[in-house]
Parts: sequence; structure tokens; C-alpha cells
Amino acid sequence: MPAERKKSANMDEKESLLNNKEKEFVERRPVGTREKPKDDVKVGVKRETVKVPEDKKKKLDEDKRKKEDKERKKKEEDKVKAEEEQKKKEEEEKKKHEEEEKKKQEEEVKRQQEEAAAQLKEKEEAHQLHQEAWERHQARKELRSKNQNAPDNRPEENFFSRLDSSLKKNTAFVKKLKTITEQQRDSLSHDFNSLNLSKYIAEAVASIVEAKLKISDVNCAVHLCSLFHQRYGDFAPSLLQAWKKHFEARKEEKTPNITKLRTDLRFIAELTIVGIFTDKEGLSLIYEQLKNIINADRESHTHVSVVISFCRHCGDDIAGLVPRKVKTVAEKFNLSFPPSEIISPEKQQPFQNLLKEYFTSLTKHLKRDHRELQNIERQNRRILHSKGELSEDRHKQYEEFAMSYQKLLANSQSLADILDENMPDLPQDKPTPEEHGPGIDIFTPGKPGEYDLEGGIWEDEDARNFYENLIDLKAFVPAILFKDNEKCSQSKDSSKDDSRDSKDAKDNKEAAPGSEDLELELENLDINDDPLELDCGDEAEDLTKKLLDEQGKREGADSTGADSSDGKQAERKQEDEEASTGSHLKLIVDAFLQQLPNCVNRDLIDKVLS
Repeated sequence: MPAERKKSANMDEKESLLNNKEKEFVERRPVGTREKPKDDVKVGVKRETVKVPEDKKKKLDEDKRKKEDKERKKKEEDKVKAEEEQKKKEEEEKKKHEEEEKKKQEEEVKRQQEEAAAQLKEKEEAHQLHQEAWERHQARKELRSKNQNAPDNRPEENFFSRLDSSLKKNTAFVKKLKTITEQQRDSLSHDFNSLNLSKYIAEAVASIVEAKLKISDVNCAVHLCSLFHQRYGDFAPSLLQAWKKHFEARKEEKTPNITKLRTDLRFIAELTIVGIFTDKEGLSLIYEQLKNIINADRESHTHVSVVISFCRHCGDDIAGLVPRKVKTVAEKFNLSFPPSEIISPEKQQPFQNLLKEYFTSLTKHLKRDHRELQNIERQNRRILHSKGELSEDRHKQYEEFAMSYQKLLANSQSLADILDENMPDLPQDKPTPEEHGPGIDIFTPGKPGEYDLEGGIWEDEDARNFYENLIDLKAFVPAILFKDNEKCSQSKDSSKDDSRDSKDAKDNKEAAPGSEDLELELENLDINDDPLELDCGDEAEDLTKKLLDEQGKREGADSTGADSSDGKQAERKQEDEEASTGSHLKLIVDAFLQQLPNCVNRDLIDKVLS
């Protein structure tokens, strides 16, 4: 307790001391410091003013922060949106790519299926071609063997006594031979087996030779001829003679029937192959007829279908031809086609040479027509470019020529395949820029193959004459405007005035310098190029008449002046007249030249010149 009391007493003493010190400090402080409350107010106000900008700054910072947050959120949203769009785009591209791949795969599968189908079809056609070739070869070989052995196997005389020899049936059968068709094979064969035609061989031969057969009917005709040959020994010689007479009569025909020519050539070739005609007789007849056809057709090639038909149906046995298609099929599918063993290669060689020569001439014709067609197309393009349309005749001519060329091209390709020859190069004409762009088409004389068609570059004969036959301007332009006319008139005057005296000759010499001055004046005229109306022709004619009248007066005045004794007065008068004549000439020349720009067609030119 005493300690606590002591401690409290000490505390009281300290507080009293502190209070005393504060009083002393207050008393010692200057007067300005006593106004501390006011200063405190000012400091508070200042603190408040400082506090306001700080709040504004905080608000701005907060707004800025919000704006930045907003922008950041927007960027994030845009980024997310862009990523979604990119993802969507990638998905679409992926889907599109998948669809394209699927489409490509489908197309590839379809193409493979089409190729497989085409290859299968080609294989089937190859096997069918192979089978037909062997069947035809075997049939010909067997029939040839029968026909060659026919003399030993023909029936005896008592066989014919059992057959029908009636006139009615035999005549009806002979008439049927003029219209042989493949559909009648069985019926004709049946009728033949029941008839005795020993007395009707000549009539039957004539009917067979004159028959109008189709290519599809030739086999039936060959079959009937084989039946005749195997039964009647005089049939083959009679048939050979009938064919020779038939071909001799055909030489006189100007326009032979191509269909008949085609079937006849194949008919005699088939008769030779199957052994009805001997090789020597049949091949000679075939070669002669084929040679006649080819020699007469080396330029026009109108009978090329006859040659193609012969090569396609009989070329393998007669000429030993192996078409390129057969070679390709044999190599591709490993097939063996029948060999050409009916006729020996030595006998086939002349036919091969003849056909190759014909193909060479055909290719030359094709090249010539190809160039001609290109020239026509080039000219048509130029006419279309300049005029905008083609005439009906020219268009029809082009269509006909193009159709003829396409037919010739197809025949050339067929014959080239059968003969295993290459087609010639037929380069296509590339249009030059000048043919499509602006410009003037200039005809170049002497350029071969450009304008060698009928009509050329001219529309008609009048247009050609207008541009090629130049008129003589001296017949239309006043003669006084030419220099040589002045000289001619001087020479005529000198020849007429040989009898005149020296004074007249002197006057003529004095007049000559005046005319030369007139010519110089005409050459130095300042011509005005302003356009003139087209009705100035009458005015020019009037001026010409006045000029001629004044010239006549001047000549009369010259003669009068020559007789005058006063030379100076005559010379002065002559100068005045020359000046007047020069002015009139100038007017005439101006009138004539001013009409020239308006001469844009033939009628206006004729009007001015008249």
C-alpha cells in the first residue's frame, strides 16, 4: 500500500509538471500560432479538395478498369466466336472434302465399271470376231474342197431321170434366180434338188449374172452356184464366160452402178475362193476388174466403197490382208486367227501392190481436200469478219464440200485399218490474230491456194472490172487541164502554120511563154479541201463551156492581134486574156476537186465523171 500511494503521488507530480510546461509553451507561442483553429479549418478544406480529385481519379480508374474488362471480355468473346467459326469452317471444309473424296471415289468406281464393261465388251467382240473368222475359214475351206472334187463326184445320167424336168417349174426356178436373197436359201435349195436343170444352164447362168444382189445375199448366191457346179459340169465354164461378157459390156457404161459393181466384184472373188473358178481364171478376172476400177478412180475416188468392201470380205484370202484391228485384238487377248492358206502368197502380192497404190492416191486426194477445206474456212472467216454474214450459195458450197471431205476421211480411215497403213498428217489451221482483230484484208497476188476458188475475192464481175480495169481520165476530164494536150496543140498549130510568114511564127513563139506561165500557175494553185455539195457538176460544166467560148474568142483575138501593127497593145491584151483564162481554170479545178471527197460509191463517181 505505501508503495502504491507513492506511485500515485509520483504520477500526480508528473501530470502537474506537464500541465505547467504546456501553459508555459502556450504563453511563449507567437500570436499567429494562436489562430490555429482557423488554420486547421483551411487544412481540412484543403484536405477535402485533395480528397475530391482522388475520388475522381479512383472513379476514372474504376471506369478504365471496367472498360478494359469489357474490352477484354469482348476480345475473349470475339476470340471464342472466331474459334467457333474457324471450327465450323474447318468442319464444312472437311465435310466438303469428304464429299469430294466420296464423289471421286464414286466416279472412280463408275469409271472402273465402265472400263471393265468396255473391256468385257471388247473381249466379247474379239472372241466373236475370232469365232466368225474361223467359221468363215472352215466353211470356205470345206466348200472349196467339195467344188474342187466335184468332177469326180457328179451324178450319172440315170440320176437326172428321177428329177422333175417340167418346163413350168424349171422356168419359174430360173426366174427366181434373178432375185436371190438370203431368206430364200432353203426354199431355193429344196427346189434345186428336185429339178432337172440340164437344159436350162444358160438361162440360169444369165439370171445369176444379171441378178441385183445385196452384199448380204452373196453367200446365198455362192451356195447355189456351188450346187450347180457340183451337179452340172458345164455350169462353171458358162458362168465364167457370162461374167467376162458382162464386164466387157460394163466398160461402155459412162456411170456404172456402184452397188452392182460392189456385189459383182465380191461375187467373183467368192466364186474363186470356193473353187468354182480355178485360181488362174478367177484371180485374173478379179485383178483385171479391180485394176480397171482403181485406174478409173485414181483422181475422184468415187468407187472407194467398192475397194473397201472387197478388202473387208475377201482381202484376207485374195490379198493376204490382216487388218490392224485383228492384229491388235490378237496381241491383246492372245488369240490366233486363221491363216491365209487358200491362195499362195505369190499370187496375193500383185493385189497388195495394187491396193497400196490406190491408198497412196487416196491419201493425196485427202490432203488436197483438207487444204482446200481450210482455205474455204479461212475465206469464210474473213468474209464474216468484214461483212458479218455469208451468202447462201457460199454457205451451201461449204457444207457440201465439208460433207464430201468427211466422207472421204472416213473411207480413208477404214481402208488404212484394213491395209494396216498409217493415216497421213492432217494439221489443223490455227486462226491468226489478224483474222479476228481489226484491220484491212489485203489481197496478195501470186499467193497459191488463197483465192483459187470460183469468184475469188470479188462479189461479181462488175466489182472486178471496177477495181481492175482503170478508166482513162482524159476521156472525162477537160483536155486543157493536161500538159501534154498543150504540147500537142502546139505541134498541130506548127504543122498547120508552116505556110505562114515569119511574123506569124514569131507571134506563136511569143504566145508560148504565156501558156507555160499558165501551167505553172495551175501547178501552184492553193486548192481548198472544203467539202462541196454533190450538185456542183452542172456548175462545173457551165464553167467549162464558158472557158471554151472565151478560149475561142482569145484565139480570134490572137489572130487579130497578129495582124495589128501595134505589138505592145496586142501583148498587153493577150496577158489580160491569159489572166482571165487562169482564173476560170482555177474555178473549174476547184469545183472538180471539191467533189472528189463525196465520191464514196460507184454512182457518185460516174455522176462526177459524166
